[in-house]
Amino acid sequence: MIDLHCHILWDIDDGPSDFDGSMAMARLAAADGTRQLVATPHVQDMLHSPELIAEKVARLNQALRDAEIDLEILSGGDNLYNLGVENLARYSINGTRYVLVEFPHTHLPAQAGDTLFAALNHGLVPIITHPERNPSIVQNPKLLFELVENGALVQLTADSLTGGFGPAAKACARYLLKKKMVHFLASDGHSSKHRPPTMSAGFKAASKIVGKDAARMLVFDNPAKVVQGIEL
Repeated sequence: MIDLHCHILWDIDDGPSDFDGSMAMARLAAADGTRQLVATPHVQDMLHSPELIAEKVARLNQALRDAEIDLEILSGGDNLYNLGVENLARYSINGTRYVLVEFPHTHLPAQAGDTLFAALNHGLVPIITHPERNPSIVQNPKLLFELVENGALVQLTADSLTGGFGPAAKACARYLLKKKMVHFLASDGHSSKHRPPTMSAGFKAASKIVGKDAARMLVFDNPAKVVQGIEL
């Protein structure tokens, strides 16, 4: 599997506080079947330099090779929607056109569509993160449909499908999946204990809803195209 959204880097956001915590997450992800994982620290008011992210990714990859752990880390960012297109482009996934876009946890802003349109017009491909956990979309999923129809892609949190974020998020995630409004599953992992970087349970849940072949698209085929910069 390929995980496009994970807060695995240490001492940079609300992920692990130290390097050992990052390694613990990496071991869990690898044991769960993930072979590539995009390190996506929060990029909000404080802009962590892309160089800092790349430096931490390189150090983590070296440690994984030394420990013979079958996992490759790539660079990215979990980007707040209002950063502007120039900054979004600096924190794309593995240097491609694909960028994660995070909306507030409280609502869907009125300018959400304009923000995504600006990204698309700039040549970027926005991936909306965990919309099933956004109250506005939980109440009215058609708000997301409009954004997808205009060119945005959608990433669900794998644990939402198994109830890890509560019944409302679970119901919304399953509804979006049935409506073919989902392009990726990702862990949005933050630690080895609380919100671990695992996706296999979510993959199994998705398989029961849309079938194994369609579920595989969400955790391998589609994310593989993203990290390679290939159009879906």
